[in-house]
Amino acid sequence: MYSKTGVILAFGLFLSMTVMCTQSKDGTTATGGADARSGPGTEIAIPAAARPVDNRLCLVCHKVLTDEPISLVHEKKKVLCIDCHGPSTLHMEDEMQMTKPDILFGRNEVQPFCRGCHERHQDPKKVEEFRKEWWGRDRPNGRVVNNASICTDCHGTHNITEDEPGERGISGSRQAAWIPLFNGKDLTGWEPAGNAKWAVENGTLVGTQGDDYAPGDLLTDKSYKDFLLTVTYRVEWPCNSGVWFRYQSAEKAYQADILEYKNPECYSGTLYCSGKMFLAMNTDKDLVDRDGWNTISVRADGDHLQVWLNARQVADVHDDTSDSGRIGFQVHPGQVFGPMKIVVREAMLQPLTPSYQR
Repeated sequence: MYSKTGVILAFGLFLSMTVMCTQSKDGTTATGGADARSGPGTEIAIPAAARPVDNRLCLVCHKVLTDEPISLVHEKKKVLCIDCHGPSTLHMEDEMQMTKPDILFGRNEVQPFCRGCHERHQDPKKVEEFRKEWWGRDRPNGRVVNNASICTDCHGTHNITEDEPGERGISGSRQAAWIPLFNGKDLTGWEPAGNAKWAVENGTLVGTQGDDYAPGDLLTDKSYKDFLLTVTYRVEWPCNSGVWFRYQSAEKAYQADILEYKNPECYSGTLYCSGKMFLAMNTDKDLVDRDGWNTISVRADGDHLQVWLNARQVADVHDDTSDSGRIGFQVHPGQVFGPMKIVVREAMLQPLTPSYQR
């Protein structure tokens, strides 16, 4: 659930799910969810005979959760790992640790899930005092408290960390920590190119056209090779923007597009490559929340490129145009896109290999 750590957010974004949790009057908790392999709204039936009495099976590998506050509190209330993440039988049987749990959560799914049981804070006064104390500051779990915070930014450190024994990445090496590319305060670590306007407003990164509808890009000052990348954003339409990755130049780069294209018809999440146009197209416009927040996730591993939009995979290709480069955002030129605005709430990157940075 917590994007700094890797497993929960990155792969949670790759799964489409809906989970609801309700609490009855007698205090018992019932949960139902969606099997990520079966589509939203499909309830997971857990036979009483198969239901564990505690989380001990999960703790065999995930030892860091033994003393984790959220896990302990929920276990005491008889809400177990299985209730949130599904039976996950294949995950538990996979000694190579490449099979993920049945259900995982993207950042934009955490808040509504928690609200299923916790409709409101029990002590609003304490919450307000907490917010005043931590506003704009990093919590011990590495997350900044601001108006975009979600439950797990403040409550505990429900995560799988790089230091956890036995937790390995796909390559067999320990998983690296997530790196926040945007600090929510200023443009440290970023370099503008072109004449677009970039600013930080209310903890978000905002890009608009410059004078006379001028375009531009905002790029990291570092280059990255193999990684998982997740970006939470919203836009004002009409818009032609995107998330650059492995950007070496305008002639050698990839982009997870944020647009509505007419010929050929495609939408945000479409994978663009310099000199080759679209390598993969998202043709499902219903995946895009035109008025709210969206999450684009990118996995670049060698020549294997994958893109997800709001937990639905929209690209899975192999291409060797660029093997490393910068991360960035684009503002397209032209009067037709004059009203456009891209607003980025979070940009997180997790290295896949020790040589992730060029």
